[in-house]
Amino acid sequence: MKHPVEKERGRKYVGLPEFAQTGERILSDLDLEQPRGTVTSLPDERTIRYYLAEGLIQPPTEKQGTASVFGYINLLQLVAVKQLQAEHLPIRKIRELVTGKSEQELEALLGIGAVSGKKSRESEAKRYLQSLLAPSMSQALESRAVTGTSRPTGTPRLNQMSTAKAAAPPAQEADQTLSWQRVEIEPGLELHIRSDYVPPATSVTTRSLLDRVINGLRRYKGK
Repeated sequence: MKHPVEKERGRKYVGLPEFAQTGERILSDLDLEQPRGTVTSLPDERTIRYYLAEGLIQPPTEKQGTASVFGYINLLQLVAVKQLQAEHLPIRKIRELVTGKSEQELEALLGIGAVSGKKSRESEAKRYLQSLLAPSMSQALESRAVTGTSRPTGTPRLNQMSTAKAAAPPAQEADQTLSWQRVEIEPGLELHIRSDYVPPATSVTTRSLLDRVINGLRRYKGK
């Protein structure tokens, strides 16, 4: 089944009202579920002006009288912005993914003509989340190293476990030494990391963690 925006390939829209109406019609067909109360599901002229000012949609260079003439690439940018917003990516990341991209690149991002499009968007979301998690994970590792719970080089694992057990403070006292670090992922979404947390050691377990986080967000959306 063709993506609704494909039918518009090669067409032009004279003036912002016509362009906004076309975008509204296509996005209505897609029925994207946007984050509650944060962004509009169907962009009006005012929203499109904001996207133009933010560099999310490139300004049209063609004119017909005093009216700007929007093209297929502008429509692809508009649809891509709304689709990425529905996947919880912030404006700064969306700008990075959309700005300067060709029609073919934007079509690939939207999954037009290729099954890999959805996977590509999901991998972008994972990479973005991973980039946010990485600094916090490094800090957690450094914090754990300072407490002396990491195994010194050359020390047998059994000896290390026995030493740690002998030196461990009472449970109540240990709990009082724990602290939490808050990391804002985007407005309305925070990551809380406890000081004794050890991040995944391999890329496989990291991907598994990211999958669980993303699935958790999807379940929250469904409530």
